[in-house]
Amino acid sequence: MTGLYIHVPICISRCRYCDFYKLTPNEWDNVDLFIQGLEIELKRLPRDFAPETVFIGGGTPTALEPEKIETMYAAIARTVDLTNVVEFSSEANPGTLTPEKLAIMKAGGVNRVSIGVQSFNDKALRLLGRIHKADQAIEGYHMLREAGFDNVNIDLIQSIPGMSPEDILSDARIVAELGPEHLSYYNLIYEPGTPMTHDRDSGRILPPSDDEEADNYFAVKALLEGVGYDHYEISNFSRDGKKCMHNMLYWQGGEYFGCGPSAHSHWNGARFGNVRDLQGYCDRLQRGSNPFDEIERLSPEDKAREILVMWMRLLEGVCELGFHALTEFRMEELCGPSIEEMIEEGLLQRTDGHLRLTRDALFISNAVFTELV
Repeated sequence: MTGLYIHVPICISRCRYCDFYKLTPNEWDNVDLFIQGLEIELKRLPRDFAPETVFIGGGTPTALEPEKIETMYAAIARTVDLTNVVEFSSEANPGTLTPEKLAIMKAGGVNRVSIGVQSFNDKALRLLGRIHKADQAIEGYHMLREAGFDNVNIDLIQSIPGMSPEDILSDARIVAELGPEHLSYYNLIYEPGTPMTHDRDSGRILPPSDDEEADNYFAVKALLEGVGYDHYEISNFSRDGKKCMHNMLYWQGGEYFGCGPSAHSHWNGARFGNVRDLQGYCDRLQRGSNPFDEIERLSPEDKAREILVMWMRLLEGVCELGFHALTEFRMEELCGPSIEEMIEEGLLQRTDGHLRLTRDALFISNAVFTELV
C-alpha cells in the first residue's frame, strides 16, 4: 500500500503547544503561490504513482477560504491518479468549518475527516491556545455528519495541566456520546521553544505526574472499550473496522510521498524531507529545483529496526512471519537478547505468532522501543 500526505502550512493562529511548521495569515497571504508550488511538486511524482490513501494535514487545511480549498483540490485531481484511493482524509479545525467548505471537500474526494477538538473543556482549550470553544467542537462534529461524512476522527490531547481525572473522563464520555468512528488520544508533548514548554519550565503550569497520566490513560481506555471502541494502537481507538489506513501504512513500513513545506517522504529505501520555509519551498519549485535538501538512504537493517518499532505501536503486535517477509530479517537478529529479557520483565509477550507490548508496557512504550533499536 502507498500513500500521499499533503501539508497545508496555514493556521489562523499558533497553538501554544504545537511546533508543526505553519504560518498565520499575517505572515503569509499568498495562498495561490503555495498551491502553484504544490501542483508543481505533485506533477513530479512518479508517473505510475497511484496511492491508496491520501491525507491532507497541516497546519489547518480548513483555514483556507472556500475558493482556495476548491483550487487546491482541483490541482490534486489534475496531477495525482486517485483511482486507487480507498481512504482520503483531511484535518479540520472546529473554528474554521463551514457547510460550504465541507461540500467542497466532499466533492474533492474526501471521505474521512479528522477534527482537532483536543478537549471539550473551555479552560483547557484556552491553555492550549485553540481558536475554538467546546460548543463549536460539538457543532462542528454535527456539521460533518450533516455534510454526509460517515467516517470521522476526533483528536483529543491527554495530560493537559489543570484537568482533573473527572474532567478527563468527561471528555471521553462526550466522545462516546457523539460516536465518531475513530478517536486519536495523544499525549501532550512539550516541544522545545513553544509557549507551553516555557510555561512549564518557568513553573507557571504543572503537568500531571507520570502515575497520574497513566491512571488517566487507562481510565479512558476502559471507558472507551466499554462502549465498543477497539484500542488498536497506543494512541488510537476505532469502531466498525475504521482503523486509519493512512497511519497503518506508516506503522507497517509502507511507502509514501509527502508534499508541501516540511513534509517527509519515504520511497524506494530513501527518506527525504522538504524545507521548513514556505517562501523557500515555492521559490525552489518555481525555478525547477527540488524542495528537499538531503536524501537519507537507510541500510536494510536500519529500515527493519524502524519498521519494528513503528509496527510495535499496534496492540496486536508485530506478525513475526509478516515482518520477516517484508524486511528479510528476523526480530531476534536485530534485537539479540533484548526481546527475551523484556518478555521475562513482563513488557513484551508472544501470542499467536505476534510479538506485542503487554498492558503494563503501553504507557512506557518509548522505553521499550529504545531497547529494541
